[in-house]
Amino acid sequence: EMDLLRFQRGSKNKEGRETSVGFEFSKRLTPDFALGVGWEYLFVEPREADARRTSGAANPELSAKYSFLRSVEHEGIFSVGLNVEAGGVGSKRVAERVTTISPAFFFGKGWGDLPDSLNFLKPFSVTGSFALNNPANRFTGSGDDKERNTTILSYGAALIYSIPYLQSAVKDVGLSAPFDRMFPVVEFNFESPVSGPEKRHTTAFANPGVIWAGKYVELGLEAQVPINNFSGKNFGITGLIHVFIDDIWPNIFTWTPWGVIGPTSK
Repeated sequence: EMDLLRFQRGSKNKEGRETSVGFEFSKRLTPDFALGVGWEYLFVEPREADARRTSGAANPELSAKYSFLRSVEHEGIFSVGLNVEAGGVGSKRVAERVTTISPAFFFGKGWGDLPDSLNFLKPFSVTGSFALNNPANRFTGSGDDKERNTTILSYGAALIYSIPYLQSAVKDVGLSAPFDRMFPVVEFNFESPVSGPEKRHTTAFANPGVIWAGKYVELGLEAQVPINNFSGKNFGITGLIHVFIDDIWPNIFTWTPWGVIGPTSK
């Protein structure tokens, strides 16, 4: 699968505002194991009005994810992953100089196994992740330019309501296109430094939005709402164009060295 275009304009915080445009590509090699690569271009607006804006390529990110437990009956999945941001590869103006290694845990749970008395809650699902972002070097630079690199715990969850599931498995409420393919969603994202001078300065955001999923493409749009003083003062926005390339070109992207993996079922 591929995030063909991923756009985010962050809220303005004490360091300024950052806008990113990028993509991510992932490929399953087995039914449970996938590799991915991502890249962004950054636009940085300093907080000071007279400071110069800058832009440049971020560091590339490489990822691996393994699903170790699935339950079709209970609509659950648990995975572990590893993400590596290759420090010093991107533009010196905007990219981090140190490599970051991030082990992660992911989970997802659908509510379709609830009792029939709670039918209209069955289309809900919750997903979440925890990642520990570890800099490969505790310090970069030397002398007056020496800088401590902080280890950060990133975590979050998303609550999603599936209108397609509602109409196909619970009750057809008569919604037609484009609303019959929509998924209202609210995400909560947090970052907590676990070392360094900002150890207790957790940033937190609520991200309400909507996803529309067709057979070959998925579109998403969310607001980014700061929910504490460390996170900024105004709203940001996130947009996504996601392409199911194994459905578009199944003869190419379902192949692996160990056999063929069927296209994603939508």
